[in-house]
Amino acid sequence: MNFNKDDYLTPESAVKLILPYVKKFKTIWCPFDKEDSNFVRVFKENSINVIHSHIEYGEDFFTYTPNQNYDAIVSNPPFSKSDKIIQRLHKIDKPYAIIMPVSSLQGKTKFQYIKDTAQVLIPENRIQYLNPITKTNLDTTVSFGSVYLCRDILPEKLIYEYY
Repeated sequence: MNFNKDDYLTPESAVKLILPYVKKFKTIWCPFDKEDSNFVRVFKENSINVIHSHIEYGEDFFTYTPNQNYDAIVSNPPFSKSDKIIQRLHKIDKPYAIIMPVSSLQGKTKFQYIKDTAQVLIPENRIQYLNPITKTNLDTTVSFGSVYLCRDILPEKLIYEYY
């Protein structure tokens, strides 16, 4: 079975990287996550209420809004849609922490939405994403760096973390 580059899963270690900064929120919406997502599982294990949604459930991030109230958005969205995702996050106007390739910090479309509010959590090493079928490390090393692009999550604009 094949999968595309937008299907890579987030390892538990990458979720734990953002955990200390999101524990302050009572309810987090994970809009690109199924029930077995490491975001959903780790947050619940740490007494954070989680709302999860996924396009496979008919809950498209660009048109869907949860019925429940939530305080922040945290997830690993499809990288190929980063411009549209940043625009939607700006419109929603809530704190967020999303994993993005480092290259996503640039671009005319995104820049107008993140230039005044962006916070970035930079892991020491590249995040090694998981195969969505086997839920194990990918067969090859990830060739790009990733960061958490945040708004109103971190205590500073730029934070380096050991990973």
